[in-house]
Amino acid sequence: MNALKTILVVEADRVIQGWLCHILRGAAFNVSVAGSLKEALSRLSTEPGFVAVICDYCLPDGTCLDFLAGLRGYGRNSVPVLLTSGSWINSLPGERGFELLAKPFNSAQLLAALDRLLQRPPSHESNFRKNSSPAPHQQRD
Repeated sequence: MNALKTILVVEADRVIQGWLCHILRGAAFNVSVAGSLKEALSRLSTEPGFVAVICDYCLPDGTCLDFLAGLRGYGRNSVPVLLTSGSWINSLPGERGFELLAKPFNSAQLLAALDRLLQRPPSHESNFRKNSSPAPHQQRD
């Protein structure tokens, strides 16, 4: 049961953000939302107890890689991160507790990736799984 597990969703696109929240709440997770890197790092410093973070690669004020660096700065590098991206990403750091889920993805793929991430022991090295071909990258204004 996930009822007491809280996920931080970091996504600037309100439609995708709403869809992610709907799926996660339907799977009995509590959800906290941030629309930017700055807001996400603020939530991490003020809201303890996140079991995972779902973070879009491209945010208005940085990238998910900036977010990962921020996690280390807050001493929270043990929080697993599910990176979502509609862009092809050629190289990613070999972070622990980190997985890539390419857009477009469906709810089953999202929950399966999150389940793998939450069951992974802290010392497990990351696997970057590409579950589907990425969608064309949408430019953000």
